[in-house]
Amino acid sequence: MFRRLLASFLVFAIAAGEIPARAAGVSALGVVTQASRANLASANVSAGASVYDGDSLTTDSDGILRVRAGAAQIYLPGQSGVKLHSISGGTLAQLTGGTLVFSSARASAMDIEIAQAHVRPAADQPTVAQISVISPRLLEVHARRGDLQFSYKDDTESIPEGSNYRILLDPTDEEASGATATPAFPDEKGPRKGRKRRKAFIIFWGSIAGVLIPFIIHEVWESPDKP
Repeated sequence: MFRRLLASFLVFAIAAGEIPARAAGVSALGVVTQASRANLASANVSAGASVYDGDSLTTDSDGILRVRAGAAQIYLPGQSGVKLHSISGGTLAQLTGGTLVFSSARASAMDIEIAQAHVRPAADQPTVAQISVISPRLLEVHARRGDLQFSYKDDTESIPEGSNYRILLDPTDEEASGATATPAFPDEKGPRKGRKRRKAFIIFWGSIAGVLIPFIIHEVWESPDKP
């Protein structure tokens, strides 16, 4: 009778998503290396926990989470969320809210997706970047070490090392032609002559990046071969 009750409990728990079901032989995408007031799905997570394709990770307002995934690391400060997927050569991290900081040794090791926009390392070199969701259409990207590539729909732009930009997705006609903020690139003042379509995003100078960056930069620079 006890075994039947236990079996029934496990079936219902898996169906409800309380206990992740892992097929035999499925490899972990990464491992949690630091966690405080952080969650994997709906359960608390601690250092040493394995992370698999499709797992969602979140932090409380005063939480922090660090995950190593192959040749990259992901850092989440408080009130942030991400969903991880395995892709060819690396990891796709869908930032669902808050801020994400990543370090990577290879261009293919990390791809950050926010509202169908993508931020990737531009080359195979040590790269550290911070990405924050300000609003559903407004992002802030800080290229702390190494150049980045930003792409959305059919448009792509390079973000050079040391720059901090705010990026507005799907600008309206009024926003595209009469934005009051200082653009990061001269072309953002308006469409090029003869351009038939409006650009999918506008890039502006951003504010000062958060305080999470210095700690991570110290780690990466102390160990340049370890992202």
